[in-house]
Amino acid sequence: MPGLFSFAIAAYPVLVYLALGFASPRAIALGTLALLALRLAATSPARLRAVARVFSPVAVPVAATALWGAWSGDPRPLLLTPAATNLGLLAAFAGSLLGEQSAIERLARASVGELPPEELSYCRRVTLVWCAFFLLNGAACAAFALWASRETWALYTGAAAYALMGVLFVSEYLYRHWRFRRYFGAPTDRLLKRWFPPQA
Repeated sequence: MPGLFSFAIAAYPVLVYLALGFASPRAIALGTLALLALRLAATSPARLRAVARVFSPVAVPVAATALWGAWSGDPRPLLLTPAATNLGLLAAFAGSLLGEQSAIERLARASVGELPPEELSYCRRVTLVWCAFFLLNGAACAAFALWASRETWALYTGAAAYALMGVLFVSEYLYRHWRFRRYFGAPTDRLLKRWFPPQA
């Protein structure tokens, strides 16, 4: 079930584009809600509490647009789901900047443990970069949903947006290793140590 849910979220634009060719928007919205309900039912309460912070920025926007689509029978809420998801991620990342740990800092601590002050400041700046990405990508997804053809919408939200996210992730990952030269047993460490030798 977790794998199926993750695949459905990642492939959502393509699945919706294909489904709109033979099913009504209301049926697709109800199917989306059923998948979300099954995912929740398959998760224990303890596990759900543990993953709520990560799960909710994606699940809540998807559920909200699916409810809107089920109520209205309009395909536009389904097309606006990627934009709403980016808005949810933006809220989560921006909200973390108001707390003690930014979103990127939490991810970094999960991998390497304690961080020096310079890296803590860096994590906050990277969180801001991701906030800017989610804002701009969400705006683009909304524009394609409202004013472009469905084919263009599916191409951007189902392929181009993921490619842009990948470019940002890989660029930041390489820059971080070049700047801090810290290694913690990741599969890429052997290669990156050749490119960016650890500091003495």
